[in-house]
Amino acid sequence: MSTLIDPLRRMVGSSTETLETLPSNATKENRSLFNAIKAFEHWLEKNGNASFDPYDIWGTGYGVKARRLYYSKPPLGLPMIAPILLIEIIVPSLRRAFVKPKRFATADAQLALAFLNIHELTGETSYLQKAADCCEALIQSSIPGYSGFCWGYPFDWQHSGGCWPKNTPYATVTPYCYEAFARIAELTGEKRYLEIAASAARFMFRDLMNVKVDGESSASSYSPLAEDKVVNVSAYRAFVLFDAAARFGEPEYAQIARENLAFVLDAQMSDGSWWYEIDPPAKPFVDHFHTCFVLKCLYKINRLVRESRIEDAISTGYAYYSRFLFRSSGLPKSFAIEPRFQVGRLEMYDLAEAITLGTLLRAAIPSAFASAQRLGKLLCEQYQLPQGHFVTRVYRGGWRHTLPFIRWPQAQLFYALTNLLLAVSPRKHRCQINH
Repeated sequence: MSTLIDPLRRMVGSSTETLETLPSNATKENRSLFNAIKAFEHWLEKNGNASFDPYDIWGTGYGVKARRLYYSKPPLGLPMIAPILLIEIIVPSLRRAFVKPKRFATADAQLALAFLNIHELTGETSYLQKAADCCEALIQSSIPGYSGFCWGYPFDWQHSGGCWPKNTPYATVTPYCYEAFARIAELTGEKRYLEIAASAARFMFRDLMNVKVDGESSASSYSPLAEDKVVNVSAYRAFVLFDAAARFGEPEYAQIARENLAFVLDAQMSDGSWWYEIDPPAKPFVDHFHTCFVLKCLYKINRLVRESRIEDAISTGYAYYSRFLFRSSGLPKSFAIEPRFQVGRLEMYDLAEAITLGTLLRAAIPSAFASAQRLGKLLCEQYQLPQGHFVTRVYRGGWRHTLPFIRWPQAQLFYALTNLLLAVSPRKHRCQINH
């Protein structure tokens, strides 16, 4: 593994502004965010980047069979999935008897992006090294046999349409890795990182299928294994291909990106919402974090192409989101249209995505940023545990799930707080690298 600290220290110079030393005029809210970020960082250093996962038991032989039966014959499958549900709700640590902790590409990528945020704020080269360590892990976990670097999950995933084996690459995982390599390449100037980003974009272009909807639009497949029409998947692919087309001079990428974008825009309902997928199963749903995914990708795409139709989709989409995907208490609501009964009261993944979305939309929709600030304060004050990590989920009645899953949602919450801190910190307190 290459060490980046010495050359990068020469690039940025020394810095005395660290997470322990804040500017004298830092606000109380900024200090709270700093403290929460540092507490999580200490926990992560002690815990390591491997963890259990909410889907790991479902990826065991029993879990796959139970879900398959439940999806095909719900009444018969319910007794089979009940034991896993009970483990998850009552004693999630019992999964230790069935599965082992693992590293997850989504988590490593978002942790890398979070460390790069902290570096941008403080100028500390140690955070570039932490990001580089996560990227090295991503290089090792890339899935071979495809047109470029790509990533998925290290467990079998039984879903309503079938079972995808572990280490199937996904259009929802690879984009985070692409962003991490593209951004660290910008900050370090290392050609190798830029080549990996280009390789990941090549996978997104060549190995995912285009599912034609009409003459001008096509949906992206979730994986190379099956055709489907999942809206957030097409949004992710459109973003990567638009960005890679501009970054690497690949006009063919932009053509496919535009088809995927057209699908996402056409899939928006008249009320501003998006179903999770088109041609859905019997019970379609609209949920919180997938809606955030779509809005985030549209915002990033529009930074590149600047089109009024995209701006309109974001505006109407956020209006629906803010009205129907939050409770009267102001906390995120998991579903606007529920596919089935939910035992969870607050999914912390939703809270993480709401904060990150609000920071992205801060200039276009000030109320989104105000919501992100409110939720960030709430996260630090009510949902960070003494160990440094965050609550995983809150069930009806107030029961808290506290076993930390890094992929869901610890990495996302950490990344969200660094996004928020970067957004609220005056630019004069950030270290700027000329490159």
